[in-house]
Amino acid sequence: MLRTLKTVMRQDKEKFKIPKSVQQAIPIQTIWKDGIFLVGKNKYAKTYRFTDINFEVASEEDKKAMFLEYTNILNFFDCGATTKLTVIIRRLNKEELKEAVFIPKQNDRLDKYREEVNDMLMEKTVGANGMIRELYVTISVYRKNVEDARNYFLRTGNGLISHFSNLGSKCEELDAQEKLHVLYSFYRAGEESHFCFDLKTSAKLGHSFKDHICPDTMEFEKDYFKVGERYGRVLYLKDYASYISDEMVSEFADINQNMMISIDIIPIPTDEAVNEAQNRLLGVETNITNWQRRQNANQNFSATVPYDMELQKEESREFLRDLTTRDQRMMVAVVTFMHTAESKKQLDADTHTILSLARNRMCQMAVLKFQQMDGMNSALPIGVRKIDSMRTLTTESLGSLIPFRTQEVMDKGGIYCGINAISHNLILVNRGLLLNPSAFILGVPGSGKSMLTKMFILLIILSTSKDQVLVYDPEGEYEPLVQALGGVSLPICAGSDIHLNAMDMVKGYGDKNPVVDKSQFVLSLYERITDDRYVIGPKEKSILDRCVERVYSRKRQYEIPTFFTLRRVLQEQDEPEAKDLALMLELFTDGTLNNFSHPTNIETENRLISFNTRGMVEDMKDLGQLVITDHMINRVSQNWENGVRTHIFLDEFHTLLQHKYSANFFDSAYRRFRKRNAWTTSLTQNVEYVLDSLTARTMLSNSEFIVMLNQSASDREQLAELLHISGEQMKYITNARAGNGLARIGSALVPFYNQMSKNSEIYKLMSTKPEDFEKTWGSPGDGLPES
Repeated sequence: MLRTLKTVMRQDKEKFKIPKSVQQAIPIQTIWKDGIFLVGKNKYAKTYRFTDINFEVASEEDKKAMFLEYTNILNFFDCGATTKLTVIIRRLNKEELKEAVFIPKQNDRLDKYREEVNDMLMEKTVGANGMIRELYVTISVYRKNVEDARNYFLRTGNGLISHFSNLGSKCEELDAQEKLHVLYSFYRAGEESHFCFDLKTSAKLGHSFKDHICPDTMEFEKDYFKVGERYGRVLYLKDYASYISDEMVSEFADINQNMMISIDIIPIPTDEAVNEAQNRLLGVETNITNWQRRQNANQNFSATVPYDMELQKEESREFLRDLTTRDQRMMVAVVTFMHTAESKKQLDADTHTILSLARNRMCQMAVLKFQQMDGMNSALPIGVRKIDSMRTLTTESLGSLIPFRTQEVMDKGGIYCGINAISHNLILVNRGLLLNPSAFILGVPGSGKSMLTKMFILLIILSTSKDQVLVYDPEGEYEPLVQALGGVSLPICAGSDIHLNAMDMVKGYGDKNPVVDKSQFVLSLYERITDDRYVIGPKEKSILDRCVERVYSRKRQYEIPTFFTLRRVLQEQDEPEAKDLALMLELFTDGTLNNFSHPTNIETENRLISFNTRGMVEDMKDLGQLVITDHMINRVSQNWENGVRTHIFLDEFHTLLQHKYSANFFDSAYRRFRKRNAWTTSLTQNVEYVLDSLTARTMLSNSEFIVMLNQSASDREQLAELLHISGEQMKYITNARAGNGLARIGSALVPFYNQMSKNSEIYKLMSTKPEDFEKTWGSPGDGLPES
């Protein structure tokens, strides 16, 4: 036997004690607050949680790169420690999920919509897979005391986190509270939300931590066990196939029953492994030589070496080659499968399915006999190994049991965004947990952008009590939803009595110097209202900058600044260019397009305000976009001062970036929104325009939440390059159904689908199809319902 293996077996050997209580069946002796557990004589263990990556939908080239990176993690494992990889597949607690997803009623006129949304979410929850995967790595090591163990885990943990980061997986250590919660979720399945434990209080009262996590009963039979009211069984991988597919672990996960797959890994030092491989090869060659001698002694000089001996020789040579030239290491591994069910009948059926899946992959699995308690403790991410059915593998062979599948996004406090197309679980996104909350929704006409956006607006209004939503609506398509939710839809057009003062400037406007930012706004404004024949040059810029400064000077503080003020100041200047600039403004002050020259008279306190610019003439529309954006900056600044979050939805976003100064102004506005707790969502069907603009391209690449619906061929290629989307993932935005696509949420790329019942009231509110709109609201000339 290998020297390292002998040492591990000697250290792990313990006297068998019959447990006299469920607490004694849990092989943990002492715990520390930082998550270090004493699980044997001088044996300390620490557990780390790591996140899933999109392995299943990656291209073959990306899969290969991920596999090689994963084998680097396996090679990183220390020879002086035992490492346990654990994949926990468990069913979500329905009550816990309802609490996370359902919108509580608030006893107002919107409760009827909350009830309908909850019914829709309930339907999605029932239809969803309901299974989640949790991935853990537990390192156990023998040390003299806990301080030595802590130093070891500090060094090893940093390296482990770095290696997982290279793979695109986030790895973090578990403290005692979190690790006990993992064990509690197994011992008391279905009661996860009831877990309540405080180490300090428990120690003061003299209570054991085991009292908080242990089940009411544990019963162990010959080939199964019972924990509380649930039945369970532990199996082990008895024999490996010569070739194992990387889909094997995923296939077991598809059984949709609570399951735990654990791989205990004991790395062997390379020098010891090479000596062992050389000795094995020498033994095989000696057997072949002896066989040939015997044949020669019998005058059989033409005998061929038996196939099994040749195969042993070739495999031994290949094994030695792997260790010496291919950066492989020898690993000794134990693979255990533990699954649970609500009845013995279901347990037997699941066991039969698992055994069949293993046979299909040319592997042999077997049920542990009279070792179910040892098997259970080996499978749990505690850090003990009670099963000695070990197999020798290389790094690559072990790497084929890759635990990754697809990324899940189920943020606490998140809102529903669709169903994961691979795992069929709900996607819940809390943009506040991302590096920044900026979002883009991209897709060709008819791909479902407006529908998805209206769903977000609906969920925000229904699930929050203070947040304000501002919508830039160039086509008036949000009006039915806004009115139904009690919001204000403002039809801004020539001759209307709705006024937005373009020169408004509240406290907190701008990054540092508000007048400088307002000057940039005025430059952008003039860029919009002039034609190609008139160029805003250095002279005009200087004049405008000077006049904006004077508009907000101390002498004029008693007066509300408006376009009238700006025009008057321009007329007071001596330069002929100033007179020209003043004349250009006349149409928007004394002319028919004067909606932005009077003090603001809209209801700014409503939680949902939509700026409907459908009726604007072309000369007014360019100016209107800028003024509305500037008004949103004021609203965001005011809300920020009052501790209110603002949600901004900008439809036809590409039109805001068609001019140089406008693009610069909006880029500045975008950064201010982010700093002032405003979550901006930009929509566009012309993705090409966005990608052609360096400013917009930077905004897009820096946004942490991007929803891509069906895309045109040219847009797909550019998005794939910008966001590093694989060919497999691109299939989800190629000829996709309306509402289906791919979402980038932080570092995760998640394919999703989002279909809604056409019979629901909220569908009728959100649909933009002409036939649905006419059915609900009548023909366009009939008007809209009163809120």
